[in-house]
Amino acid sequence: MWQYILIAALGVLCIALAIALFVSVRALRKYKGGSSELARPVQIIDGVRYSTDAAITKNGEVNVSHREGDVLLEAGKTYIARKDGALLPGQYTLLSAGDAAHTFKLRTGGYVRDYSHGDTLILAEGDSICAVSCNVILR
Repeated sequence: MWQYILIAALGVLCIALAIALFVSVRALRKYKGGSSELARPVQIIDGVRYSTDAAITKNGEVNVSHREGDVLLEAGKTYIARKDGALLPGQYTLLSAGDAAHTFKLRTGGYVRDYSHGDTLILAEGDSICAVSCNVILR
């Protein structure tokens, strides 16, 4: 009789360990950024940058880490969108490079305007952009 109780207890313990392993693997994958929800593919077709998704996560937050394909706008320096340049024409999500700055100023089209962290901006061929108040990341 005690053998059946021991087998049942070991079975429950194995099931509990399998569930704990599954939960910890999912948490570790999410912590390390292995989730595909944060990866935003960017396609470059004929020198124009196209993206299907913004850099906004499911929670409405914007991922700020610098990735390949991002453009860092230094404050006070003017950039021009060109098909053969470092800044390609296309749609970008604006991210503040400073931790404390949630809003910042950009000069686009000759006018200075306030933008917020996570706003979208579309640059056409030949458009100029300049970060006025702080460094900005274009994703």
